[in-house]
Amino acid sequence: MLRNPALLAVAWVTLAGCGDNARPPDWTTVRDTLPSGTVRVTNGRSADVSPTWTLVEELRVGTVEGAGPDAFAYLKGLVVLEDGRFAVLDSQAQELRVFGPDGAHVATHGRKGEGPGEFANANGLMLDPDGRIWVPDTRNGRMSVFDPEHGFAESFPFADANFHWIWNGALVNGNRIYRPRSSGNRWQLRVYDLTMTLVDSLPLPSDRSEDEEYDPANQPGAFYQETGGGYMMYGIPFYPAEVRYIDPRGAFWSTRGGDPQYRIKRWRPGGDTTLVVETRRPPVPVPAVERDSVIDMMRQMTSDMGVGEWDWSRVPTVSPAVEDIFESTEGNLWVRTPSGGEGAMFDVYSGDGAYLGTASLGPGFNLFDDVAPVVRGDRVWLIVTDELDVPFVVRARIAPAG
Repeated sequence: MLRNPALLAVAWVTLAGCGDNARPPDWTTVRDTLPSGTVRVTNGRSADVSPTWTLVEELRVGTVEGAGPDAFAYLKGLVVLEDGRFAVLDSQAQELRVFGPDGAHVATHGRKGEGPGEFANANGLMLDPDGRIWVPDTRNGRMSVFDPEHGFAESFPFADANFHWIWNGALVNGNRIYRPRSSGNRWQLRVYDLTMTLVDSLPLPSDRSEDEEYDPANQPGAFYQETGGGYMMYGIPFYPAEVRYIDPRGAFWSTRGGDPQYRIKRWRPGGDTTLVVETRRPPVPVPAVERDSVIDMMRQMTSDMGVGEWDWSRVPTVSPAVEDIFESTEGNLWVRTPSGGEGAMFDVYSGDGAYLGTASLGPGFNLFDDVAPVVRGDRVWLIVTDELDVPFVVRARIAPAG
């Protein structure tokens, strides 16, 4: 169920100091209903509009040297508690580390192993309504639950051999775990209760018909190359792959793979699309130097393999319009879009798809792509990396731009 968009708008007006207008005046929002019953919201601008908000760093946790709890190797999870404490999952150490609102280390839970509260391949974090942290560990075949202060609380068997680099599931409505997984050549949604008992399994939409065979040699987002008795596939750089997000109420927000346009749909598994949000922004070109450099790298790789040239015209010249989708704890949708330079840009929408403004993370921040930021009130927690790829956690204040 959607939150009241008017209340959301008021909250953002107060935050941004924009007077009594929830949306920048150069933007328009048009709402219409398609024959299918889907509501389409089209947001557009009449001029080149500057960002509404700036993300101003106020706390940074992490260090390049040393071996303390703030020396991060590779982070695969980030959650923020209501009191401002936050926790990260360091996948290299297989540790859950909790920090206070001031950045001071509070506790470390877990370690490598097979015993209670230990991890073999923990790869994500989820926060439940009681402030407990859920940690999936498919290699150990379980879901472990931790109290941020006191540590391991309980675990539940979770037999799922469908591994992912980073956890792609979500805790929904406080009582269900949604877990998209591949099944053969297709995707399905597995629904678990809070004891990790499977209660439902639903097919997820696919661009292929039910009787269509998967053909690795004919995938729009990948180069295909036969290699002796097998084959390899290499993802095409800058290709607009599907971006998918599961919100806390169980709705999916996603783009369509192969579509470079700024278009997001909201739908429920087994149900219809209820909302389509389109935003009219000029495409952001891929810098020619960057595109040429990537092609040169791949050309050298194919030369080393002793194979012919691939079709380099398949490498897009424009960036995907949508890079990430996530939601604030207040229910506003945040969409990361190409910044056209350093830093990052986030368009912010109310739950009904109306554009509220754009937040800018300035130059000097290399945003870590694998873990989405967390937005709570007028603060944002992000994982960034330095020039040596050392990760840090940054808390930023959302301030009016200019």
